[in-house]
Amino acid sequence: MDKVHHVTTATIPNAHPPRFDYSWENDKTLIMKYRPPRNLIDFMVGLIKGVGKHFKEDLAISRTADNSVRIVFP
Repeated sequence: MDKVHHVTTATIPNAHPPRFDYSWENDKTLIMKYRPPRNLIDFMVGLIKGVGKHFKEDLAISRTADNSVRIVFP
């Protein structure tokens, strides 16, 4: 996601997309850190839930901080 935001906004003047860092807590748990110019962490949680629903994945998603989300894959 981080690279997608960077590439798609590279030619847009004054674009300030959010940046993301990722780390694996274990083989099924992804920690996603959100570095925003705006605080839209709740929007991000909703988008992740929507992607899981679209792909019929039963993801467990929890906000762990103001800038971090834990995603547990089945």
